[in-house]
Amino acid sequence: MKKSIIIILIIVAFSAIGGWFYWQQYKKGIIKNAIENAVNKGTDSLYFIHYDSSSIDEVNGNASFYNVTLQSDSLQKQLLLFDTTSSATVYNIHIDEVTILGANIPGIINNTSVEARSILIKHPVVFIIRSGKNKKKLINGSDSLLIYEKLLGRFNSINASEIKIKDGNLFFADKTGKPHTALKNISVTLKNFRIDSTKNYQNIISYFVKDVVAKVAEVYIKGDNNQAVFTDIEYDAPEKLLRIKKFQQKNKDQQLVFDVNSTSIYNISTDSFILKQQIRAEELISDGGMLSFYRKPAKDSAKNEIEIDNNYFDEAVLNKVNIGTTKILIYNNAKPEEPPLIISNVKFKAWDIQKLHSGTNIKNLVSSSNWTLSADGFSFMTANKRYKMIVGAFDINNANSSMHIKNFTVKPQFTEVAFSKSLTYQEDLYNMEFKNIALAGVNIKSLITQNKLVVEKATLQPELGIYVDRTVTANPTSKVGKYPHQLLQKLKFPVCINTMIIKNGHVAYKERNPESGQIGTVFFKNINGTINNISNIKEQISKNSMLVLNARASFMGVCDLQTTWKLPLNTTNGSFHVSGVGARFNATALNTITEPLGLVSITDGRINKVTFDISGTDLMTRGTSTLLYDNLKIEVLKQDSADTKKKILKSFIANLMMKDANPQNGVTRINDAGLQRDMTKSFFFLVWKSIFAAAKKTVNGKNAE
Repeated sequence: MKKSIIIILIIVAFSAIGGWFYWQQYKKGIIKNAIENAVNKGTDSLYFIHYDSSSIDEVNGNASFYNVTLQSDSLQKQLLLFDTTSSATVYNIHIDEVTILGANIPGIINNTSVEARSILIKHPVVFIIRSGKNKKKLINGSDSLLIYEKLLGRFNSINASEIKIKDGNLFFADKTGKPHTALKNISVTLKNFRIDSTKNYQNIISYFVKDVVAKVAEVYIKGDNNQAVFTDIEYDAPEKLLRIKKFQQKNKDQQLVFDVNSTSIYNISTDSFILKQQIRAEELISDGGMLSFYRKPAKDSAKNEIEIDNNYFDEAVLNKVNIGTTKILIYNNAKPEEPPLIISNVKFKAWDIQKLHSGTNIKNLVSSSNWTLSADGFSFMTANKRYKMIVGAFDINNANSSMHIKNFTVKPQFTEVAFSKSLTYQEDLYNMEFKNIALAGVNIKSLITQNKLVVEKATLQPELGIYVDRTVTANPTSKVGKYPHQLLQKLKFPVCINTMIIKNGHVAYKERNPESGQIGTVFFKNINGTINNISNIKEQISKNSMLVLNARASFMGVCDLQTTWKLPLNTTNGSFHVSGVGARFNATALNTITEPLGLVSITDGRINKVTFDISGTDLMTRGTSTLLYDNLKIEVLKQDSADTKKKILKSFIANLMMKDANPQNGVTRINDAGLQRDMTKSFFFLVWKSIFAAAKKTVNGKNAE
């Protein structure tokens, strides 16, 4: 009995020793067969897994597998046969090394579970190839679940304290095999990874994204009409942080349209970012760079929308945005051959944002949040290339409904001489600058969403220069309907400015006389005043139809002038009313006007007061003007070659015929300022001529009363 027991023990011992030697000899094959069978079974025999060699320490639960390959020969062969009505997705995976530490080796062998302290995956290269009708897209829920099933063969559970992926590459391609999306040099760390078959995961990623930390050196995406490159991406799910060192996008012509530096998104929703390709976060901060926008023509030519060329995220929901120094290029889709409008040194901050839809327009962002925008300004040429329009440095604050613009300039691209030579008929040449523009009570939402400017108060300093050469053939075109308040109603851009304050303005009118060939200048400086109810919006005009200007100025630097203009905005016949009062000055100060323009020199005299009260229409003016003066003496001039000489006889007769004072002999002469309009002349010419005609009658001794 004892002998038989000993024999049995010896047999058991030898069996154990033999089993141990057998296990040591064949354990790699056993494990390899178990893994291959698991993958083959889990993928319905479509995929096989292969690795060149392995190192297994079953005591400590450590295993390493080298040159691991997962692929499907059958699907690969059929790939080129798929047409546009069918679809398939092929996965090709190669991994240099997979190392598992602290693993449950029996669980792996029995195809029941993967339990490990750590899993290290070195240099995985994954190709996902779609054929047929499937559209190009980034990884989604079904993709990630299929990858899991193909790699792990439907294990009952997977539990790892840490999973690391080093230097990985992920490529998406169509059946041509050329990648349209590539993620290069991926490094990923997953903490506390656990899933099991008792849970119903619609997307495996939804379980572990909360603990993922990932870095990607480059993401390349090629669309049908554009391509984008993201550089040095860092995604930290526990910290809810996404950083992108650089983002560049090019259009189909390889033109750079986005070039954004150092962008960080804080408190990001991991589920939305991974599962929905949606940015839901607290704040986006970017160093800026270059952005391109596109003006989308609307049915109403006065209303254009701005589009962002971006199709990579369905939508973004942010609470704050802070974008640093950026250059913005705005292209006109209707005129692609034109160079873009360039705005430099743009800085943008926004908070309390409701929702920003990308790929469509930015109206929701700029109209439904508090924000500030500043920039160095921009410039563009007018359609006829005569003027360069320059908008200086500006800042807009939607939070307090204000705008500040350093200056707005209309700069002619011709000298006065060159401009005159280019004309067939007389035209005015403008040189204008509006400085220190401040708008308060701006309805910015209305401006953005309706292209309508509504302002409570505007303040500015205008400097206006107007030049006309009367030696050029007079323009026979009628100017009826072109009074200032009439032109305002013809603007396609709706505007309503309740009050405009003019500070220290300057206006100069220059004219070349065809008889003398000389230029005379009339100017007004130190212009201060207000303009009320500037509007072409019908609803506003129905409440208040009168535009009123009240201003004070220095006429020619020698005479204080006060004037009031009343311009009905609902006029059908061009009606208007202009009145004013000018103070005392030396009459000889007018020689800079009278000599070149009228060939008359004032040698003595004093203007004591000028008043005028004129009403008009498209066709005529009527009213009165009073000129009070004394001791007025003149000389009549003639142009002799380049010199201007006195006409002695005509000067004597002129002084003899005219009245040298008003009032005279106790009678004050008041004269009619009515005038039939020359339809080819401007509003300002008509007003000036009406006052001048009355003054001429007064000097000649006439009296309307």
